[in-house]
Amino acid sequence: MDHTQSTKGSLKPEYGTVVKQTPASSHSSDDVENPELESPHSRPLKSKRALWAWLLVCFSTGPTNGVASRYIPAVLQSVANAVGHVPGTNKPCATRGKIVCVVPFGPGEVDYNSYVLYLSAISRSVEGALTLLIAGVADYGHYRKALMIISIILFGAFALPFASFTEKTYSNLVTYSALWLTMAAVSAAYGTIESSYIPLFMRESGWFNRSPAVSDSATPAGNEARHKLQLNIGTRASVLALIAGNLGSILSLLIGVIIASTSQSGAQDGYRSFLIAITVGGVLTVVLGTIGWFFVPSVRGPKPPSKNLAFLALKNQLALLKSYRRYPEPFKLCIGWVLWNTANSNFQSVLGLAFREITGLGSGDRLYTVYSFLGVVLASLGSLTWMFLYPVLKWKMKSYAYFFFAIHIVTAFWGTLGISNNVPIGFKKTPEFWVELAVLNPATSALRACNRVMYAAMLPKGKEAHFTGLELTIDLAVGWINPLVQSVIQDATHNLRYPMLPNLFLFLVAGGFYLWFDIEKGIEDSMKPWEEEAVDEAQ
Repeated sequence: MDHTQSTKGSLKPEYGTVVKQTPASSHSSDDVENPELESPHSRPLKSKRALWAWLLVCFSTGPTNGVASRYIPAVLQSVANAVGHVPGTNKPCATRGKIVCVVPFGPGEVDYNSYVLYLSAISRSVEGALTLLIAGVADYGHYRKALMIISIILFGAFALPFASFTEKTYSNLVTYSALWLTMAAVSAAYGTIESSYIPLFMRESGWFNRSPAVSDSATPAGNEARHKLQLNIGTRASVLALIAGNLGSILSLLIGVIIASTSQSGAQDGYRSFLIAITVGGVLTVVLGTIGWFFVPSVRGPKPPSKNLAFLALKNQLALLKSYRRYPEPFKLCIGWVLWNTANSNFQSVLGLAFREITGLGSGDRLYTVYSFLGVVLASLGSLTWMFLYPVLKWKMKSYAYFFFAIHIVTAFWGTLGISNNVPIGFKKTPEFWVELAVLNPATSALRACNRVMYAAMLPKGKEAHFTGLELTIDLAVGWINPLVQSVIQDATHNLRYPMLPNLFLFLVAGGFYLWFDIEKGIEDSMKPWEEEAVDEAQ
């Protein structure tokens, strides 16, 4: 760790130490605009302008992410249904109720919903592979800002062509699939780097709290007070980032609702409305991402020890895995986070496909745009509510995590009840989906914010992008397995309630890892300098 003294002779505060912040100077905005003029000890993220610039970047990804995660699967489902047929016949597929439909995939045929789930498995593996490279080099030099902004612009750019492919043909189905996979790869880059800014803002926290620091005492009471203040700061940073992204999603999904409601074909088939909304979302992301380039500060990192970035990324990932003995708690949380994330994302994907089957492919598309829109609105309210409750209530952060986890487990169990044809519940009626929307989405957003805060609080200084990428790095090994299992199950059963079983299992396993990790110990461990790892190994 760098113990070099500043020009005033004071040591740089280590991570986890809360100090009294002096008001920003009148030149703070210039520092943000001209990061290359900063000294090694400057703090480009200390100003409010830096916060707003970062939130603008978070907002810029929302328009494309909102429509891509909800409308692209719907487009694929609609086209696969249109080009598919009833197994063993040439009859067209039904568009509502219990649908048994297969579509060409590779050398054979698969269930039309399995087609979407198989692509989800492929996209998860692609995301993880790219993250291995991005997370390994983002902490060096000035790569962090450039990689994030460029990947955001590319993310929006790959959404632009959708509106030009309007026919329901197999060739267009393949085109949509290729664009979706490309967007998934690019989103891995901006997602990793965007999240790595959270621990940086937690440290450069002057604009969050101008009050005198709490006690610097090393007593348990002093440590607990510092940890509480640090987590309060992280709660705000994490939630504000999620809210900014959700607001971008709300904007594009609202546009989708308007397009579907005013389109002449929207009442019968909102497929083309989805395509237009995806392209509009891409335009917004490209424009806003470009604007963000001029305002986001460049965070100076150490000089890369090697010009071979691929080798450097691999070396850093291996060093990261070896650091488990020194920083075990973030690894425990990360594994639980990965299991929860893959279970939750795939569970909600299945719910979206099931909602469209119940309400009707085409005839229920207008209702689906409202369902998607309200989902993001409720998610935003969930994380906002948690942000305000956490500093007020005496609940510990892990207690909130347990509560949110229980909601996920109950909802997944409810869905599996629908496997039996003799049980009338289990997401077989439209009202069940609205209840799920009101309960699950707020809990998902709040738990995601909670995860990001707890994880960021336990990261060693200077390795933010490394550890932030660890979540997707582990996902590279396991994240694609669940959607692949779901695809096989759906292909064999043609019942979207069966794929909810592996998600329920993963929720339960993930809960065990949340019970295992110790956040207080993790924060204390994060204060240990990373460089000592090599010394310990040498001895």
